Amino acid sequence: MKRSHRRDRKKKLIAYGVSTAVVAGAAITGLAVASPGPATANTKPAGPGSALQAGVPARRARFVLNGRRGLIAAVVAVLLVLGVGAGVWYINSGQFTHVPAVIGQSESAAKKRLEDAGLSVKKVDRRYSDTVKRGTVIQTDPETGARVRGNASVTVVVSRGPEMVKVPDVGGKSLDDAKKALAAAGLTPGAVTEEFNEDTDQGSVISTAPAAGAPRRADTAVALVVSKGAPVEVPGVVGDSVEDATSALKDAGLEVRIAPEQVNSPQEAGSIAAQSAAESSSLAKGDTVTLTVSKGPRMVTVPKVTGEKTDDARKDLEKAGFKVKVDHGFPFLSDEIASQSVEAGSQAPEGSTITIKTKGL
Repeated sequence: MKRSHRRDRKKKLIAYGVSTAVVAGAAITGLAVASPGPATANTKPAGPGSALQAGVPARRARFVLNGRRGLIAAVVAVLLVLGVGAGVWYINSGQFTHVPAVIGQSESAAKKRLEDAGLSVKKVDRRYSDTVKRGTVIQTDPETGARVRGNASVTVVVSRGPEMVKVPDVGGKSLDDAKKALAAAGLTPGAVTEEFNEDTDQGSVISTAPAAGAPRRADTAVALVVSKGAPVEVPGVVGDSVEDATSALKDAGLEVRIAPEQVNSPQEAGSIAAQSAAESSSLAKGDTVTLTVSKGPRMVTVPKVTGEKTDDARKDLEKAGFKVKVDHGFPFLSDEIASQSVEAGSQAPEGSTITIKTKGL
């Protein structure tokens, strides 16, 4: 009976130790076993042997359990901080991006780059440009570098190249009307030149450069050639009276202006000394010719040339403003001047002729 009792007790102690180990293992591995509480009615008090067998593992289980609880709390705290930080980053920056630089790229390349950045092309506008090649991006909206949401849309502005317009036909129009027609077509009136033309009325446009119908960049200049009408040949009126000269010029279709000041000239006093347009030159109908009236010749003192050689005498007289005629004496004896037609020291009209005579018999 004693042996049987010992065997039963030993089995109970072994079973209790095993169950205690299992609970401790569960506490270590599953972190679900709590600290042992008070014994219940179904719990058999542990004897002295069981305290030695189960006490140490239980304390180790509690130590491991407390350590793992602290580690889990730390990990949860770190994950919480990271989650909050990620949320703040996403709210402030993560959901935004920047418009990439696509100016100067082709339309297709710009679209691809924007899409690669997570953006979409909302609209493509086309605009004329004198400096950017056709089909090249010249602007974006929002502009390059702008901060936008990651799924935002961008408008792309693509160059159409320079705007070209046709030069209008302004032939036969007045200069003012021609300028208005050019401005209405988007062009600028350029340099204006005049030339004679018998087929186009005076003051009307003959042609343009470039010619009518030619393509031209908008806002560029177009030169105009305006008709002066049929040419008018200027009559010569020098030496005529003021009345006769005026009549001749007006009959030719020209206007006349008399200069306020008169001048000395070889022409008689009161006659025309000079005209602003030379005889036989061409003017346009209605052009003005200015006439200058003569005060008569200026009186000049005649230098002495007798006793000089012929060449020297001629030079002195011409320098004084006279014309010179040489009369060689017969028979020709010397190149020395023997006489002059106007006495030295007297007054003679400027431009008049003085005759000098060499020595002879």
